[in-house]
Amino acid sequence: MFDIKEEMKNFKPIDMASLQQKLGQIPEDMRNAIELYNKALEDVAAQNEDMAIIALKKAIAIYPAFYEAMILMGVCYDSLGDEESARMMFNRVIEMDDNSIRALHYLDRLDGKEDGKISGNVRPKKRESNQLVSWISRGLSPEKTAPYYLKYVLGFVVGIIAMGVLWLLVPADKPLIHISPRVDGEQQIKVLKEDNERLNQIVNELTSSLETANQKENQLRDELVQYQEWSKTLRQLDKLASAGKYRDVILEIEKLDGLSIPSEIENEITLLYDECKTKAIGQIFETGRNLYNSNASQKSKDVYRQAADEFKLAIKIMEELDENSKPKNMLQIYYYGGKAIALSEYPSKDEAREEALECFRTIVEIAPNSEYGKYARARINEIEAGKTIKH
Repeated sequence: MFDIKEEMKNFKPIDMASLQQKLGQIPEDMRNAIELYNKALEDVAAQNEDMAIIALKKAIAIYPAFYEAMILMGVCYDSLGDEESARMMFNRVIEMDDNSIRALHYLDRLDGKEDGKISGNVRPKKRESNQLVSWISRGLSPEKTAPYYLKYVLGFVVGIIAMGVLWLLVPADKPLIHISPRVDGEQQIKVLKEDNERLNQIVNELTSSLETANQKENQLRDELVQYQEWSKTLRQLDKLASAGKYRDVILEIEKLDGLSIPSEIENEITLLYDECKTKAIGQIFETGRNLYNSNASQKSKDVYRQAADEFKLAIKIMEELDENSKPKNMLQIYYYGGKAIALSEYPSKDEAREEALECFRTIVEIAPNSEYGKYARARINEIEAGKTIKH
């Protein structure tokens, strides 16, 4: 297993300003990938290899040829004891760039062939610079976004048509069209018709193959566009989380429920959701509590409903957590959630009261002797007696 502190001496942050001087304007996607890579280095320095791997996955999703990020991810995997994933990353680099001496060096170390550190003469600085420029040039290549493989499909189809025509016109034993005075005209016409039908059949088959290839190309293009859009959505969610807007992250992810999301992007969104939900509960509760308190004089059912929606979201997230992760203000969330739901009378008065009773009964079940347990029993008695709960 690698010594992660020792290995980090071989990885340096990418200087965005210096890179921009050499290459000019850097595209936003590339800038995001580099920022994620630099963030991963900070996470490793803080002994958060798990978070570093998440950042590196996002960087590689933006630019699949980011070799330095792949090698760093392999080192992180090995430091966490996942040698199989580490090997997979190093081999992936070698498959994409067979000159990757650094990845080969790490694989040799995993195989026990070498115990030393990566020395300066193993991979010169010039090589590192060239690799970074190569990665950037690949990222800017127009072939990544155009349906470039259509030219190969068309070339293949045209080649088959040409071979078919030559095969028909130039048989192995004798010319196809050989007008002999010994063969009558009807026989010649019959042969020509058969050859024409055979040629038409080949053309029809090739035309059908071309249409299928075009459909596949359109499908792949649509999938690429969708993947780019979902990658943009993921980056926006990351920005909200980085800004500490955990409630907004949860609300945006809730809107994605039921949509068809690429599996890799969906996994990243799920990880982000799990990371933010414990931090979001407090922000959601405060929003609901502020709405509830602001309605003390007006007592608008619409405002109570807005507050109830916030409390219900907090309760939903809270019930997904294990017992050790429950927030300290859990009883307050259930209590004020129950009151807001009952007062909203939504979707009907009876349904709202039943939902509110569930909140109050949960408090009595969890903490029967607490102050909120007493309050909850009083609210239960009021509802069961047909009385209206006071604000």
